[in-house]
Amino acid sequence: MLNKKASLELSIRTIVIVILAMTLLGLGLGFIRNMFSDIGGLSEDVTEQIRQQVLNDLITNDKKVSFPKTEIKIGKGDEEILVVGIRNKEDEILSYKMSFTPQSAPEGAEVNAPLSWLQYNQNVHQLSSSDSDVRNIRLNIPRDAKAGSYFLTFDVKKDPTNEIYAQKDLFIVVRD
Repeated sequence: MLNKKASLELSIRTIVIVILAMTLLGLGLGFIRNMFSDIGGLSEDVTEQIRQQVLNDLITNDKKVSFPKTEIKIGKGDEEILVVGIRNKEDEILSYKMSFTPQSAPEGAEVNAPLSWLQYNQNVHQLSSSDSDVRNIRLNIPRDAKAGSYFLTFDVKKDPTNEIYAQKDLFIVVRD
């Protein structure tokens, strides 16, 4: 009789431990999920702050183009979102296109390689006089990219004449 009572007690303890373990696991997973959703909200806030800084830089410093970073250090296989601001300082509507022109690459690397790493809207955009716009550019470095410094110019060209309205230097430093 004593043996049956001990085994019943042991199985009840096991069930209680399993229930407690499941409860703690559920609470832990809920906590982690909430932490990650908060991080997503923070990254959106940071992106909005960068956009606002770019707009302020355009207006305060009386610039046509604002690039917060002129040198980007990035590893192979990594990606980053770049923000660029463009301001129309002319007295008429500005129709423009954005483009990148490769200038130099590390020895043994293809000079035009960085053009395939950049993803952005290449359509014609329009800005009213004294108006500003902020655009995003995705930089995605392939795993087989050659390490070193790539030099490009970011060009804002008037459409349809292709006359350069504004230009900014950009260095992409690919790390191993």
